[in-house]
Amino acid sequence: MKLSEQVHDEDRKLTFIEKLILPSGSFTGTFQFQMIQMFLLYYYTDIFKISAGYVAVLFLVARVIDAFLAPAFGMYVDKVNLPWGKYRPWFLIIGIPTGVFGFLTFTAFDLSAEGKLVYATITYFFYSVFIAIAQGPGAAMIPAMTKRLDDRMAVGIYSYVYVMLGAMIPTIGGLALIKVLGQGDDARGFSMFMAILAVVVIVQSIVSFIVLKEKYVIPKKPEEQQYGFKEMLMKAVMKNRTAIIALTFIFSLNLANGVRSAVMIHYLKYFFHNEGLIMLVGAVTLLPTLLGAVLSPMVTRRTGLRQNLIISTVVNILTSALVIFIPATELGFQVYLGLGILGALFNGISMPAQGTLMPAAMDYAEWKTGINANAFMGSLQGFMQTFATAVSGALAAGALALVGYQGGAAEQTSGAILGIQIIMTLFPAIITVLSLCVIWFDLTEDKQKQIAHDLAERRKQAEIAASNGDAAASANNALYN
Repeated sequence: MKLSEQVHDEDRKLTFIEKLILPSGSFTGTFQFQMIQMFLLYYYTDIFKISAGYVAVLFLVARVIDAFLAPAFGMYVDKVNLPWGKYRPWFLIIGIPTGVFGFLTFTAFDLSAEGKLVYATITYFFYSVFIAIAQGPGAAMIPAMTKRLDDRMAVGIYSYVYVMLGAMIPTIGGLALIKVLGQGDDARGFSMFMAILAVVVIVQSIVSFIVLKEKYVIPKKPEEQQYGFKEMLMKAVMKNRTAIIALTFIFSLNLANGVRSAVMIHYLKYFFHNEGLIMLVGAVTLLPTLLGAVLSPMVTRRTGLRQNLIISTVVNILTSALVIFIPATELGFQVYLGLGILGALFNGISMPAQGTLMPAAMDYAEWKTGINANAFMGSLQGFMQTFATAVSGALAAGALALVGYQGGAAEQTSGAILGIQIIMTLFPAIITVLSLCVIWFDLTEDKQKQIAHDLAERRKQAEIAASNGDAAASANNALYN
């Protein structure tokens, strides 16, 4: 995109189509994540016939590599400029192979035992890596397209809806669709299901590349593109209070939710004696979550971004901690659902606001230091989410072992049940206290507008300088020709 084609008015609103397409990667990303989380272990062990021990090592090694590779890739993206844009080309470069390797990962070929191990390792590794590195350019596109808080809130709402849909479809209908497509052959069903998903992923990446255009990218001189990992980390992140707050908030929220989710089925099974209630809990809390997301812009306009996040965090802490006092009765379960509905409503109200934290940190870093590290910072956000997911599983498993939980037992001791209650309620509440770091978030709406205005002025000056440089070069060429 030519500099003269860039839009410099920071008040320009996104179109409806742009708001709809910009966060669409949340749907495909969440859908693929759910397929991996819910079905890949079963697919490898029961269909592809690979040992569970090998799969466990494969998953762990790939996750660790993903966590460190994503920020490194984000730093690379921030350093390069491709002819078709800074971030948008990566929708195609990453999106197409993601769809292909997703299909290959869930497609079984007639191979030897050793061949299966090699095939599974290669296909899953590349599939996992492509999913991980996609987060950087995807997150960087938001501040590159809009500086308006209301637009970012709207994008956050659409993103949250996409996440919910991406999680619900494979959870509720995934296995049934696989059975229908396979007609008695689960291997064929998985392959066909992932072939359909691959088409969706590829189409989404192509549409994103065509529709989305970067509007707020300051042209860089060659010497300005030589920032290394240390400079980006220290200047754009470690000295950026907003970035620290955003990353801490994201980590604590994902860690608390991960611990709670990991032991929820244990809690329902051994405290309320019915693990089947987990579907009811999920269904009942869905509507208030979506309602909260719809109400979020109105609430944020009235309370302000920071107050929205503080109030929602406090409600989250209280609704989690109060569950410890619920008795194991029918009335107790109804109270549990009531607290869950209240927590889900405020969680929905805060979700779009949470999505504005990292874009604000990206703008502040560029405004304060002159370093555009959007993809690097977006990748760090993905790293924190991935790291929190890994840590939450380890914490939950370790805590269960510590309280004397006996896996597969028909009954648990009273001490183990009390331990499960604490892990399910007080443990996440204590972790969520870290999210109150938003108290120190000081980028008000007015401050963010001022930053957007200043960055727009820099873009204008950069374009003028570039134009003058081109004119001088043309005059020099004419002089010697």
